[in-house]
Amino acid sequence: MRTMSKIHNGRVCGLTIALLISHLPVSHAEGLASSFDCVITPSQIVDLGSPESGQLSSVLVDRGDRVSAGQVVATLDSRLEESNLSIASLRATTDTEVQLRKSAFQNDLRIKTRLTALVSSRAASVHDRDKAIAEADLSAWRVMQAKDDMALYERELSRAKTALDRRSIRSSIDGMVAARLVDPGEHVDDEALLRIVSLDPLHVEAILPMRLFGEVKIGASASVIPELSQSSTLKAKVIRVDPMGDAGSGTFGARLELSNPDESIPAGVKCRVHLVPESLALTE
Repeated sequence: MRTMSKIHNGRVCGLTIALLISHLPVSHAEGLASSFDCVITPSQIVDLGSPESGQLSSVLVDRGDRVSAGQVVATLDSRLEESNLSIASLRATTDTEVQLRKSAFQNDLRIKTRLTALVSSRAASVHDRDKAIAEADLSAWRVMQAKDDMALYERELSRAKTALDRRSIRSSIDGMVAARLVDPGEHVDDEALLRIVSLDPLHVEAILPMRLFGEVKIGASASVIPELSQSSTLKAKVIRVDPMGDAGSGTFGARLELSNPDESIPAGVKCRVHLVPESLALTE
């Protein structure tokens, strides 16, 4: 105990005293200086699913692999979607119909102009002129319809691209693969494919006695001692406090944030948290 006291500058001694007098009345400062049970957890845990159902074609990552947000981690069989995309692309890039409609419109326009001139010299009937005018107007509408069809084909192409893209499953966060739950060849629907966790920062979930309710503030500093490495003290900060307690246990919860840039601190381990009395006030 003498060696550990030197390492922790008296903090472990305070922890021991707190354990010995846990059933006795404590002062306000003594209560704040006590250490409490906690557990270190990932800040995010995502059970990644597929936006579409189908047969799994590939899983590109495995347990322990690092992934980034937006990275493709698995794919579904997409042969049908690829064919639909090819068809939509051909429609959207082929303007033959537009060119044909334009050519017909130009021809009808010339006939209309010629017959209009001939009517004035009585070489053509008014009926033929009116018919030519109607054909020219109709041809103009056909050109507009062909252009509208091209715009529709472009939107169908965009939809086909989206449908194909949805056959690729992407990570929603930066993190590490904690579990691979499926293998290629399996049919997936709404089940999780991968579990991805974010390890920087980490969260520390602490259970505190109700006597400290209202005293622990967001922004308060704390020291965290992991169960597997009791010789090291880590600095954390309170980021959330439960608005109500649990009557059965006489406790309430608080969440602390623990920086872990090199991911050297393991998640999923028990710990002890020691609140720093002088920093319990809300910090800026």
